[in-house]
Amino acid sequence: METLSFILGIAFVVVIATAIVAVYAVVKVSKVSKQLEQTQQTLYRDIDLINRNINDGDQTLYRHINDVEKIVYSHVDSRFDKLVTNLQKQKALI
Repeated sequence: METLSFILGIAFVVVIATAIVAVYAVVKVSKVSKQLEQTQQTLYRDIDLINRNINDGDQTLYRHINDVEKIVYSHVDSRFDKLVTNLQKQKALI
C-alpha cells in the first residue's frame, strides 16, 4: 500500500509539473505570437512608407523631366525661328 501511495504521489507531482510547463509554454507562445503580429504590422507600415516614397520620387522626377523637356522645346523653337528669319533675310537680299 505504501508503494502504491508513493507511486501515486510521484505521478501526481509529475502531472503537476507537466501542467505548469504546459501553462508556461502557452504563455510564452502567446507572447511570441503578439510580438510577431506587431513586427508584421510594423513591416507592412514600413513597406507602405517605402512605396509612397518611391512614388513621390517618381512623380518628382517625371515633373522635372517635363519641365526640362519644355525648356528644350522652347529653346529649339526659338533657334528655329531665328534660323527661319535669317533665311528669309538672305532670300530677300538675293
